[in-house]
Amino acid sequence: MNEPRPRMPLNDPDLNTFAVMSAAAPSDDIACGTTGVALVVEDDWLLRQTLVDDLASAGWTVVEAESGETALGAMRDESDIGLLVTDIRLGGRLNGWDVAEAMRQRDAKLAVIYVSANPPMASRQVEGSIFLSKPYVASKLLDACRSLCGTKPN
Repeated sequence: MNEPRPRMPLNDPDLNTFAVMSAAAPSDDIACGTTGVALVVEDDWLLRQTLVDDLASAGWTVVEAESGETALGAMRDESDIGLLVTDIRLGGRLNGWDVAEAMRQRDAKLAVIYVSANPPMASRQVEGSIFLSKPYVASKLLDACRSLCGTKPN
């Protein structure tokens, strides 16, 4: 009984009008590392699994974290992370803005994509990042990855 998981309405191509992309001061220095490893930080397990599935289907190796604190631990344990995909409100002490800032201090070339129902805050977005509004569309997420990282993960 290995039925495919139903696709979430988040990935309905008809919802393209709900996806908002904005980049904070694009940077030519963003390279996504060389490994194709993405860290997904999302406190809602179903949304996190959907993000993981979308990225994995595009060839990314995905590390998951359910909180900002867990994400920083993953950053210490997994040195090859080249892409961060994070929600803003994470339910812990740290939010997605904090996680992106901390990870960028460690790796200035880290690609960052925020996926959130919260409004974008240009003053908090790290340089060269992209913001997608929820509900997001898988194709827009993958377009954002390509925009920051090139055609596909290495």
